Amino acid sequence: MAQTPPQQAAPPQGTPQGGAQPVNGLLMLLELQRQAWRQATAPELRYHIVNQTRRLIAYRQAAFLTVGERGRATLGAVSNIAVLEPNAPFAQWLEEAVRAVATGHDANSVHVVDPATLPASVRSVWGEWGPAQVLWCPLRKPQSPQEAPREAPGGAAPAAAAEKAAPPLAGLWLGRDEPWTDGEILLLSHLAEGYGHAWWALSGKRTKRHGLRRTLLPLLALLAVAGALAIPVPMSTLAPAEIQTSNPVIVAAPLDGVIERFHVQPNQPVAAGQPLFSFESTVLRSRFEVARKGLTQAEAELLTASQAAFADPQTKARIAQLRAQVELRRAEMALARDLLERVTVKAERAGIAVFTDINDWLGKPVSVGERVLTLADPQAPEIDIMVPVGDALVLEPGSPVELFLNVDPLHPLRARLTHASYEAGLSAAGVLSYRVKAALDAGEAPPRIGLRGTAKILGDRVPLALYLFRRPLALLRQSLGI
Repeated sequence: MAQTPPQQAAPPQGTPQGGAQPVNGLLMLLELQRQAWRQATAPELRYHIVNQTRRLIAYRQAAFLTVGERGRATLGAVSNIAVLEPNAPFAQWLEEAVRAVATGHDANSVHVVDPATLPASVRSVWGEWGPAQVLWCPLRKPQSPQEAPREAPGGAAPAAAAEKAAPPLAGLWLGRDEPWTDGEILLLSHLAEGYGHAWWALSGKRTKRHGLRRTLLPLLALLAVAGALAIPVPMSTLAPAEIQTSNPVIVAAPLDGVIERFHVQPNQPVAAGQPLFSFESTVLRSRFEVARKGLTQAEAELLTASQAAFADPQTKARIAQLRAQVELRRAEMALARDLLERVTVKAERAGIAVFTDINDWLGKPVSVGERVLTLADPQAPEIDIMVPVGDALVLEPGSPVELFLNVDPLHPLRARLTHASYEAGLSAAGVLSYRVKAALDAGEAPPRIGLRGTAKILGDRVPLALYLFRRPLALLRQSLGI
């Protein structure tokens, strides 16, 4: 939707039309400058410039534009308009016209704009958007004594010095139908200097600060990140762990058979010599009875042959054979008695019976040497850790270890690494891992055997960057070979 140039509101009573009396004009000039310096924000100052300047000089249209690098103009305020449309055709035309004026040779001086000096795209629609007479008032920052142009005799600054002055920070575009007089241009020249100082005070210093801040903040943030990444931290790895005993006693099946009964419960404390479990003994008792009766028969035959040997020489020759038969039967009975005595397995020492469940073993046939349960010493626990190969550090004996139990994750247990396997094996989860052992520090209360948690193994101190990006770097090296 096209935006039409704003029309002039009726000037207040007492406002000069087309000019001002010298004394009243000077007083109004001072009042406008004083009010401009009192504005607290840039939007308030822009509103004051485009709307209150008509108290000194009458005009139909006023626009405030900021001037950036290479003369790029941005519309900031227009008289009698509260909300701007920056993409409206009038705003785009005005910004293009001011860009041409702000980059001209007389951009730093108050002068009447000649449409013939503007680009063809601006000049062709001048009658549609621009008033007949336009005055350009540049708003410049205060100049230091070295930057100020030297005045020529008569109070006029040389043209060359004006051209070398710093470009304006902003500009005031004033338009009306009547020609501009020399007195009005002189008043507006002085007023533009006051407006320029006020605008520089509100936006110029702030722009410098913001520019410096935009430059320094990323640099400081980069330095802070680089400094943080260089902080030495201990290399660490996490791995699943379990509390086990340091010197367990493996209780294995002493014979081939079927377990008939358990005399203890899982995790039950037992004393030395206490029965643990028993095998089915029917077959063994039958074997023992057969061996015992075989021995009795062999002894009877030997006794009969010994008594008949006095009368029969042939019977005397069979005595040695019968005696050997007795020894064989006696050995068979001793073996049967020994196996029968092993039917009930007893604890070799005091400890805790560690096994899964009684029902997993009752009625199950086992072979000689098959582990049934473990006797653990609750006063000699150690930490069994399975470290995945991908997370393995340089595992040195004496490295600090922290164990976070699942039942009490807020109070870690302190320990020291005592052993690390050289070869990796599959863990219970099917992960290729190194088995690591750690002993609890003195003063740590022994936890219950069988508790699980997560162990944190601490290594040498390395930069934080290596700690954070160790895995990506390893993956990159494995993938690209660099």
